[in-house]
Amino acid sequence: MPTLATIGIGVLAALAWLAIAVALYAYVGYPLLARWLVRPRPLAPPSLPAAWPSVSVFIAARNEARVIRRRLENLLAQDYPGAMEVLVVSDASDDGTDRIVEQIDDPRLRLLRQQPRGGKTAGINRLGRQATGEIFIQTDANVFFAPGAVRALVEALAPPDVGVADGRVRFTNEDDPLVAAGEGLYWRFENWTKHVEAERGLLAVANGGIYALRRELWQPLPPFISGDAAEPLLAARQGFRTVIAEGALAHERAAASHREEFERKARIIAQQVACARWIGLLRLPPRIAWAYVSHKLLRYLVAPIGLLGLAAGLAAAALGSPSGALAAGLLAAPLLLAPFGLLPWPGLLGKALKVPLYLVTINLAAAAGLWRGLRGRAQATWEIPDSTRAGS
Repeated sequence: MPTLATIGIGVLAALAWLAIAVALYAYVGYPLLARWLVRPRPLAPPSLPAAWPSVSVFIAARNEARVIRRRLENLLAQDYPGAMEVLVVSDASDDGTDRIVEQIDDPRLRLLRQQPRGGKTAGINRLGRQATGEIFIQTDANVFFAPGAVRALVEALAPPDVGVADGRVRFTNEDDPLVAAGEGLYWRFENWTKHVEAERGLLAVANGGIYALRRELWQPLPPFISGDAAEPLLAARQGFRTVIAEGALAHERAAASHREEFERKARIIAQQVACARWIGLLRLPPRIAWAYVSHKLLRYLVAPIGLLGLAAGLAAAALGSPSGALAAGLLAAPLLLAPFGLLPWPGLLGKALKVPLYLVTINLAAAAGLWRGLRGRAQATWEIPDSTRAGS
């Protein structure tokens, strides 16, 4: 008959393995389950209007003098057959961004200045109230659309059950070692997961760099919540789907330093957590709530659960449990390998060692973002990651 000590050791080892199971489910298990167990849901037949709907494109800019001219020229060159306007809100820029926008002579372009500084969402709220388009497209100052991107976003909204159309982003600096082994690898798997969800009517997130929604679904948001986090969930609450517009391609530079990537992820995750609190998971359709918790919120818990599991595994190992020792070793491996990713190892080894470094970075950022979001510390304003504008 097992003693209390034996049971306690078993419980500690089980907790360590549970932490591993949570991480595997959040990153791998959920998308595979969605792929294998949930049937694809065909879209409703497209409802084609007599004419192309009018479009309003929103950009919130804060000190974007390095890229704003080229970005606006890129947008104004889109071959969209309907009426299109481009609205820029300058969030108290002081680097000449406003002057550059004003120098572009195009009746489709409008500039608003937000003073004092209020952040992206506050600026988008102002643009949405003044926009005239039937379709709202949101993008960033450093994201460049491929030809036909606007047309593809609008076409993806043709089925009457689609409320949000998400575009695809590719990184222009994929050859950077950090990006190739970290964000690039993660982004490819993330895109595959989103495709699985979109085919099954489970997608509840969008890429802030390129997405569109129906005007009637838009509403002003609290300044600490981003539109790409909230609008797919708000659409789902009203029975609309989020889909991926395959032809809507955009390009941007990924952050090429760990500090920038950490701060960017922490800020985004804090806004996601604040969004979940604001919307209320119980107010979502059950299948959307399952997808959103599995795809987003559970990933933010991997770091704290993993550290608790590591402590439990080490305790079990100290008490003589081989199973606890193995679990602790698996949980500790990324932490032990991550520092080696900072060294200039050549070739394939150097790329491989950047993977655990990236995983540790994003999970620490997730823990920081979770803490900020739960404490109501999500940021309304943002700072530009300098490496994402380098070379522009």
